[in-house]
Amino acid sequence: MLSAEAILYYADHPVEFVEDIIRVTPDPEQAKILRSVAANPMTTVRSGHGVGKSAVEAWVVIWFICTHPFPKIPCTAPTQHQLFDILWAEVSKWIRNNKALRNELIWTKEKVYMRGYPEEWFAVARTASKPDALQGFHAEHLLYIIDEASGVDDKIFEPVLGALSTPGARLLMCGNPTQLSGFFYESHNKNKASYSTFHIDGRKSERVRQDYVDMIIRMYGEDSDVFRVRVAGDFPLQEDDIFIPLSLVENSIMTEFSPRKNPDLIHIACDVARFGDDKTVIGYKIDEKAEFYKKRQGQDTMKTADDIILLGEMLVRRYRLTPEKDDPIPVKVDDGGVGGGVVDRLKQIKRNDPERFWWLEVYPVIFGQRIKHKYYHDSTTYMMATVKKLLRPYDEDTGERKPVELILPDDDDLVAQLSGRKYALTEASKIKVESKDAMKKRGLPSPDEADCVLLLCLPVKPPKKRGGRKNG
Repeated sequence: MLSAEAILYYADHPVEFVEDIIRVTPDPEQAKILRSVAANPMTTVRSGHGVGKSAVEAWVVIWFICTHPFPKIPCTAPTQHQLFDILWAEVSKWIRNNKALRNELIWTKEKVYMRGYPEEWFAVARTASKPDALQGFHAEHLLYIIDEASGVDDKIFEPVLGALSTPGARLLMCGNPTQLSGFFYESHNKNKASYSTFHIDGRKSERVRQDYVDMIIRMYGEDSDVFRVRVAGDFPLQEDDIFIPLSLVENSIMTEFSPRKNPDLIHIACDVARFGDDKTVIGYKIDEKAEFYKKRQGQDTMKTADDIILLGEMLVRRYRLTPEKDDPIPVKVDDGGVGGGVVDRLKQIKRNDPERFWWLEVYPVIFGQRIKHKYYHDSTTYMMATVKKLLRPYDEDTGERKPVELILPDDDDLVAQLSGRKYALTEASKIKVESKDAMKKRGLPSPDEADCVLLLCLPVKPPKKRGGRKNG
């Protein structure tokens, strides 16, 4: 495809390669990153969302494989979605931009290789959920690409450090700065001198919509950790009185989920809008994975109940649930204010046709209700503590950390609400998280998405056991 002279030129000029061969013009920050990878052994990039880092990673893969003989390019990310649906799809997209690239590079679901050399001249995608993801690669020309590096476990980096002692080896790490510890964090702090470091602020990127920046500022403020991480590309400050740190929330989002054909747990929850700008949010949780089903403005309790029924019937069909082998699905609904109408309607539906709606078991829940508990003042605090424990589980006997037991959806509102709620101690020395009204007085919106997740994670006792899936 390229002459020997062109290969030698482009090997030292990745920006020109991207412009001439991939046929796209990098923005100034992307151009700096490209030049850094060519000139430095280790490049690390922290940024806000939407600045084009997946594109530059894909260009680096294509540039390196086309300008270095017999290279190996291991690529990894915390989840299959991030690796295959975003980064690997981006590689495919830019290969298609030039017929010559399509003729020479063979793209498959897990590997890109030079035609005729599938085992010796390639880039490969491996999720960081596997401890040996980046082990066993040896080549004169070696390039590691680590996407969303803040969410990658430090153990994954160990073989990379050994390989980087080889002349010609390269490392490119990119990500949102979500964690205040770990390999990626240290590359921008105490180990910064060993790296070529980049910080891309979304406010200065031509690729980030101004209305997105304005929305985050308006809703959460420029002093919030959500703004710092998701727009400004800065590490969080993590205030002392925040109940759930942002790092736990972001780590959960970046945790790989492997769905099971027959899940052990299915829950549905609904936080019902009270007034004004509040949203009604309906969600469901399949084993560890929480998802939002519908969000909408308004207080139509009949429509909300109908949406919950439609979601439940969809889940019954999807997982082929039957009354003979499965427990009913716990449907937990905010029973305060207009939520009582949703509860009443669901119970009526169950009474009118108990055979069809065998799966429907309604649990009314009141937020902020005083409870008898040794440590927690009210029901909201207890639910927040339950979520925090699922995000940071540990073995009570050994004290060792366990895998995350709650995988959250990547939702800006949810991230801000869970990581922005403060707490204090009552006169009785019990923990109490701030109320919705207190959050609104601080200028924050109602934590509707977060309250839906709290309901999803609230443990309940089924009225009867059927010997199958346990929905407690």
